[in-house]
Amino acid sequence: MNFFKNTALLTSLLSIVALGDEVANTTAANASILSVYKVEKFGHLVTAPSFSLGAPVGMVPGYGVIFAGLSGKTNSSDTDGALAVGMGFGDPLNSLGGAATLAIGSIDPRDGGAFNRGTLNLTTGRHFAKQGLGVAVGVSNIDLWHDNDDNEFDPSFYGSITKLLPNNIAPMILTAGFGNNVYSDSKSDEDLKSKIGVFGALAVYLMPQLSLVADYTSGVTTAGVSVVPFPKLPVSLMAGASDIFEYSDDKVSFIAGISAAYTF
Repeated sequence: MNFFKNTALLTSLLSIVALGDEVANTTAANASILSVYKVEKFGHLVTAPSFSLGAPVGMVPGYGVIFAGLSGKTNSSDTDGALAVGMGFGDPLNSLGGAATLAIGSIDPRDGGAFNRGTLNLTTGRHFAKQGLGVAVGVSNIDLWHDNDDNEFDPSFYGSITKLLPNNIAPMILTAGFGNNVYSDSKSDEDLKSKIGVFGALAVYLMPQLSLVADYTSGVTTAGVSVVPFPKLPVSLMAGASDIFEYSDDKVSFIAGISAAYTF
């Protein structure tokens, strides 16, 4: 039996990235919804584990979906986090859909004040159900408010594709794309607004309620696990390690997050 079938729509999946100081420079909140198709193996779930930890995904929500997430990171010298809320619009299965997300940071008052920066993220795209494919374009870090110049960010534009890879052993979801600014090499000395970088993520579903995720964004590699602890509640948890090869600042950070989605 295939993991995904092009039949009845089952539910919505919220994928939220780990947030913190680094996220403010990448994406204040990467919230997206994946249309998950009804199959016997996954039919008892109202949501599914995450499939990205930072890379913008090609699956977008539609009208009737609202979502929220809270996440952060910590290492030996810094702890920070952020929260995000958003809603979907349009109809990505038949025309175009998308989402608008408000991201707010920091949630740690020790770094100069809580809620001292806010950004808007916009994405739009289309699902191709028969191909198990989603394509999206978007912009992140549209500055809404900031308390100092260090918290002011330039918008970052991207394009992304997400492909469902069904199989009977360990179904997978693959994401790949490109973008400028925060999606380019985080150690580059060039003008990042004119520099294009690539990103990607791979999620492997070992169980319907458990996924392992590897992510490469801004030259930084992240790995983690996502779980849906209660199959009847639309809540997903995530935990992992960011910059596991110590590329950006010679520090491996612990990341964690919780996200939820509601359809009406």
